Amino acid sequence: MSQTLNDPASRVESVEDSHRLPHVLPNVTPTSVAPFAIVDVETTGLRFDRDQILQIAVVLQDLTARPTVVWSTYVRPAQFWSRDLGPQHIHGISRRKLIFAPTTAQAMQKFAQLTAGRVIVAHNAEFDTKFLQAAALEHHVELNWAGVLCTLKLSRKLDPQRQQTHKLSTLCEKYGVALDQAHHAEHDARATAEVLPHLLAAHGINDAESLQPFIRS
Repeated sequence: MSQTLNDPASRVESVEDSHRLPHVLPNVTPTSVAPFAIVDVETTGLRFDRDQILQIAVVLQDLTARPTVVWSTYVRPAQFWSRDLGPQHIHGISRRKLIFAPTTAQAMQKFAQLTAGRVIVAHNAEFDTKFLQAAALEHHVELNWAGVLCTLKLSRKLDPQRQQTHKLSTLCEKYGVALDQAHHAEHDARATAEVLPHLLAAHGINDAESLQPFIRS
């Protein structure tokens, strides 16, 4: 697959080139359900109406947990040289990494193309989708999703008494998924993609009909 954003700060690869393949969800047959786009963003802060996206990652896969594409990019925010990049000790994104990155408008255009018609999946999806929707609105980019699925909520539904923690790192440990670098968008998206089939299986989700109650618009 060719790279649309021609810069060293973004890349798109066929998953066949990757050595880290998500676990296969057992006893699931292909259906007409919209395939998944597992996403993660790193930002300058927690306020979608004030802070900016610094990194986006997308993993495309279907209900059988077979991935097809992994795409990630750093994002150069507006007023790049003067903007506070937020908690760099957490996300590890320095100004040097952003110099040659695509602008927010360019990154969002590519993101919209990749995710069109798909179910967006994220861990704590409300956080990621608010930032993505705000960026799309600001830069006049149309997002066409088939709905949103939150792996945090899926996990919490399995623990109604809230006796466990449901952080992504905790779920990775529980399901034997490697999380090489937390708070890096691509690593978090890959890990979420691997956790997803375990959560689907735990809920008995194996087709479009059983998935639908968990999807929000």
